[in-house]
Amino acid sequence: MTEEVSLADAPVAFKLALIEKLGLKTDGIWVLNPDGSKLMDEYANKPIRVDRMIVLPGSIVVLDDNPLSITSYFEEHGDLGDGGTS
Repeated sequence: MTEEVSLADAPVAFKLALIEKLGLKTDGIWVLNPDGSKLMDEYANKPIRVDRMIVLPGSIVVLDDNPLSITSYFEEHGDLGDGGTS
């Protein structure tokens, strides 16, 4: 079983290392695609700030932590707490 960890209180250095591990980049403020363009939240259609990013369990989807994005993700992908069967 994997442990879920909130990024809300994670140190900036941890977030920067996580972004790099996911194959993404950052300029210290924005999460960037490998080509250097700003990574866009696919639900809110806005760039993702490092201090507001969320990485949802069972994925490498990086989203802004706004309610619209989170709700839209779970509507599309189901509740991952059920083993991904939704």
